[in-house]
Amino acid sequence: MKMAGRIFLLFLSVYITVAIAGKAPPPTFTEKGKALAEKLCEKSEDKAFCVASLTSRPEAATATAPKLGVIALSIASSNASDTSFYIKAKLKQKNLEPALEDTLDDCSKNYLDAVAQLDDSLAALMQNSFIDVDIWLNTAISDGEACENALNDRAGNDAELARRNTNLLKLCKDALLINTILTP
Repeated sequence: MKMAGRIFLLFLSVYITVAIAGKAPPPTFTEKGKALAEKLCEKSEDKAFCVASLTSRPEAATATAPKLGVIALSIASSNASDTSFYIKAKLKQKNLEPALEDTLDDCSKNYLDAVAQLDDSLAALMQNSFIDVDIWLNTAISDGEACENALNDRAGNDAELARRNTNLLKLCKDALLINTILTP
């Protein structure tokens, strides 16, 4: 009986520790606005791009870390939506090269998925579901990488789409970086 009681107490203490650790508050920052954006972007692959994108919205001037996370996701989502419309417009053009049309078709599907995943990420962030944000952002990044592969592997390439796709990947990776920092 004593052994069963000890096992129960051990299980209970582990459970309580995990429950408390899972509810730890996110890190706090004294900085706001651009100074905070610079701090959050320190580990970005392209720090200047990260800071510029995060501070491109007027509300960023006084934004806290969670608000900058929302801004990062909303900019990525807008980029993906705009790029999806760009691809649709290109597909409506007549006399496209078959290789380019195939690439655009693939990227169109990828971007439709990425837009949905970024919208899901934003909804998850509003509920402080950082793990879900991580999952959706990684999936959106995979979609961007699939489009990048289609652009690189085929004869049909579109320089403007390649530039937009590179920006989407940077935006998503920066949003993922911020989400990781905000995750308790």
